[in-house]
Amino acid sequence: MLTKTQLEAREGKLTASRIAVLMNGDAAGILRLYKEMIGEEQPEDLSAVWPVQLGTVTEALNLHWYEMKAAVEIVTRQGKVVQHPQHEWAACTLDGWDKALDCPIECKHVGGREPLEVVIDRYQPQMQWQMECTGAKQCALSVIMGANAPVVEYIERDATYAAEMVKRGRQFMVCVAARIPPVVLDAVPLPADASKIYEMEGNNAWSAAAADWLDTREAKAKNAEAEKILKAMVPADAKKCHGHAIQITRDRAGRLSLREAT
Repeated sequence: MLTKTQLEAREGKLTASRIAVLMNGDAAGILRLYKEMIGEEQPEDLSAVWPVQLGTVTEALNLHWYEMKAAVEIVTRQGKVVQHPQHEWAACTLDGWDKALDCPIECKHVGGREPLEVVIDRYQPQMQWQMECTGAKQCALSVIMGANAPVVEYIERDATYAAEMVKRGRQFMVCVAARIPPVVLDAVPLPADASKIYEMEGNNAWSAAAADWLDTREAKAKNAEAEKILKAMVPADAKKCHGHAIQITRDRAGRLSLREAT
């Protein structure tokens, strides 16, 4: 759990664990956060929430494993609350810091019954906010899935997504200062990971379209070659050529268009 010093450093600030509701359009979550920030509600008590407590207990082991796999002492800044360099209302609390890669380390412990991609998406706002506050270009996500050894994924910073986070965060904090309930905005699409590989063998729509594409490849190439030959046969002074159920017309810009004759 957070220490008194950490809680004091986070007081009145949008942190990585709070920013997600502003990005996913969670109306109830945004209102709850607003009431918490203006002192009308106490922060949610997570002391009896098993997944949260499990993650807290295994965090030290997670970081130890991360460092052991690196075979060098690289983990620093455990529990450090980092103030955003430009916005006094923004901060993040680090699980750890990889001093070799100069990036945050975010530790999670999940049940292991869902794909890693789902876990990554769930914590994207939190990781992007840590990168925004620290200036890092990537974040190391170290995930214990069930009882398995941690899996580490390196998530790249998305500048567009981060800019929207700052924008929404600033708007939200204006509402907090004025004690005006914030307007709920639509969810923002998560940063796309273009490095994923998908197996489509079981997708029927993919199978049907793939078969059509394979069947028509030669016909498409033959069609393109025939069109090229036909257009080359059009005299330079012709406005229109037709015959054998097709026609080629020339527009005012001199472009030729081939279509079925009507």
